[in-house]
Amino acid sequence: MLYICATPIGNLNDITLRALEILNKADIILCEDTRMSQRLLQHHGINGKHLVALHDHNENEAGQKVIEWLKQGMCIVQISDAGTPGISDPGARLCNLAFEHGFTPIPLPGACAYASLLSVAGLVDINCLFSGFLSNKSTQRQKQMAKWISVDFAVCIYESPHRIIECLNDIITILGEDRLIIMGRELTKQFETIQKLQAKELLKFVSADSNQQRGEFALIIMPEKIKNDNENENLTQDQINILTLIAKELPTKKAVNLTHKLTGGNKEIMYNYLVDSKMRNQ
Repeated sequence: MLYICATPIGNLNDITLRALEILNKADIILCEDTRMSQRLLQHHGINGKHLVALHDHNENEAGQKVIEWLKQGMCIVQISDAGTPGISDPGARLCNLAFEHGFTPIPLPGACAYASLLSVAGLVDINCLFSGFLSNKSTQRQKQMAKWISVDFAVCIYESPHRIIECLNDIITILGEDRLIIMGRELTKQFETIQKLQAKELLKFVSADSNQQRGEFALIIMPEKIKNDNENENLTQDQINILTLIAKELPTKKAVNLTHKLTGGNKEIMYNYLVDSKMRNQ
């Protein structure tokens, strides 16, 4: 068996009973950094295990050895320094290799910075895209952010301490200073910080305290403020004309989406208008 095991992202007690049970049974534990993993294992009284390094630079090579161990019937557990392997951590290539050789990786769920921040973000009826770490170059980061200017979903990114100020400046440049952001810094650790502020206010908060520029960051970038229905109760005549014309050629949902792209407006109201119009003409 190959187990993909989530480990704590800060507080060492944030690990499941099942994960500890499997780690105790493991023949080999694959670690991003064996020294980091040893501290976790010792904290939970797991000693004498065969630890093998598996990280970004050797995942393909080490993966071949893992396949041989699996063929011998060994119990292999992969962990990263913190969080869930395969989510902005090594593990994805190993899982693909296992599938290719007929082995199905088994997840041992647990801590994840993205899921932890999402759980307290207060997103109601808003989808969230996980994008992980963006480019370390500002130009490329801004190109990635430009894709999110007008989306109707939130986006979660990870950021390192030495780029957090640059990243927030890029958000302001591309998405605007009023864009709402939920920041999680050093989640589950002693100096955990969670803030929900507009981009300009969050930049001030982080810039004013060097301690807030330390540790690992997760940011959830909210979509542009969506107008309330009562702010957009009626369609303009131009919207009605375009919507009616397009609906003659396309299904209702596609007609609504295309009209929304061309004219803006409330898609739900457009959809209801078309449905009511069709019922009147039956």
